[in-house]
Amino acid sequence: MTRLIRSLGIVGASMLTALLLVAPSAAAVKLPSIFASNMVLQRDKAAPVWGWADPGEKVTVAFAGQSKSATADAASGKWTVTLEALKTSAKPRKL
Repeated sequence: MTRLIRSLGIVGASMLTALLLVAPSAAAVKLPSIFASNMVLQRDKAAPVWGWADPGEKVTVAFAGQSKSATADAASGKWTVTLEALKTSAKPRKL
């Protein structure tokens, strides 16, 4: 019985280790507090979006049918993208 429990423990620990090694790691992308609910972008002007992520991480910003990518700086983790100018719209959107 002890041998069975030990074997199950070894198998369980091996499976947990394998799961942790294979599981994707998600880094926290941070935006400044200016990017909040109910914010308004100026029409007909390019809109910069910036923030911080793990150094070297690829960040993609999607908004109003646009998708822009940047790689976070290797030292500071800072990144920035610039969205193309948008026409006037009262339609709510998510960044």
